[in-house]
Amino acid sequence: MTVLTCLATAAVGLLGPWNKKAPVLPSFASYSPPNPTPGVSPSNNPNSTPSATTPALPGHDPVFDVLVSPEVAGFPPGTELHIVGVYQGALPNGQKEQPWWAKCGLGGSNPVDMAKCHQMYAGLRSEKTITVTVSKSPAPKVIAVMAYEPVKWKIVGADASNVLKIIIGGYYGQDLEGISTTIPAEVYSYEASPCLICSRQNGYFYAYQKDKPEYKQAIDKLRTITGLSPTTFQGVRSTSHFSIQGSHQTVLQNRSRDTKLQSDSGQRFVDSISIANVTVPLPEGEWLGIAYARNPSTRGSDELAVLARIEHEKLIELVVLRAQFASDGKGFPRHTACDNTETHAGKVIANEVFGAQSCFWVSHDTAPWGQPIFNLAANRLISKNIVPPDVFVNSVFHKANINSALTVAYLANPDAKNIASQKTAWNASPWHPRYVERFPDKATFIRDRVQWASSWFQIFNASVLND
Repeated sequence: MTVLTCLATAAVGLLGPWNKKAPVLPSFASYSPPNPTPGVSPSNNPNSTPSATTPALPGHDPVFDVLVSPEVAGFPPGTELHIVGVYQGALPNGQKEQPWWAKCGLGGSNPVDMAKCHQMYAGLRSEKTITVTVSKSPAPKVIAVMAYEPVKWKIVGADASNVLKIIIGGYYGQDLEGISTTIPAEVYSYEASPCLICSRQNGYFYAYQKDKPEYKQAIDKLRTITGLSPTTFQGVRSTSHFSIQGSHQTVLQNRSRDTKLQSDSGQRFVDSISIANVTVPLPEGEWLGIAYARNPSTRGSDELAVLARIEHEKLIELVVLRAQFASDGKGFPRHTACDNTETHAGKVIANEVFGAQSCFWVSHDTAPWGQPIFNLAANRLISKNIVPPDVFVNSVFHKANINSALTVAYLANPDAKNIASQKTAWNASPWHPRYVERFPDKATFIRDRVQWASSWFQIFNASVLND
């Protein structure tokens, strides 16, 4: 496919947010990992350094560590905010957790085995389940749950007709089960959350004691998120269950529930897409718009979008874009992902501080859904009954000048080629450059993606930000 073909007029009209120029909006901080101080949420710094300067996790480009921030919800009159908090979960029926040495079944006679057991289990934080039972009542509710230690929150009795949102706070990663995908769920945690039905948001908080400073911080954060004051608060150091009793005096009045996913445009694109006044070439095929977000910027505009190629109810490939425009003409920080050496292939033409930048790289990603825009995309896919894969092979292209920056990730799903991938750590994955040649099907897939990316880099460079 030639450059001209790639830049042909899209077969589908580019309507809606995809081709609108973003106005200058009030500032909101880009996401950066907060200091690991338990219970304290980082402040929003409107002048924070763009996230491309933060160290990249393996397989990730940190330019996508930008928040998809929720708007304060306009809940109907009488909406109740019910809050529960713990330090940690508890085993059911009064069970006691085994000490680390008991998990290996060792009597302590073999020092070598004991050392291995200690390395495997000592200090390991186990996720415990806490069941939250929500009683039936006509009152609309927002449920907030929070913990310091990792907890899987199992919500029982939550009815999509009157539970408007679930909010999860924590230091360690929190998970959620038991709710309908029509109920929005947001997670605020310092450590990455394993929750696939949650939208990851800025900051973290937890509290379980009213007389501690963390309590005020958590309540203030919840007020900011919801615009509501607490109706009830239950806090305890450790438990396996809570029960929430809603008011029976509040009656829902004429409230329609639109379950259509916001930012899910449903538009289809062929050959190219326009975002932030930049026309970006697309690979062959029909691409469905599944997510769009604007990140407020004091410098100009900042837009993100996700497209998916879906065939026979299976995800074939994703395209994730971030386009930034700086009206001050001061350029962008050096793009650290361009310098990544743990890749299958890559090339850097330029990577100047606040100047010209152009690079690409090919890698594998074994934790693709942690970054906010990716997490939003996972929610959209789940709503369409599409299973988000555990592994992608991603080809990332970046180009910038003093006025604009564009980063586009093309993520191919090996499972679409019937190449199975077990969930592993990035450096232990059979897709890792050290191991991939041991697996002929994976090695062939990588070679094909590298060949494609090398050719596509020429098209990308010739097509975008050449003014």
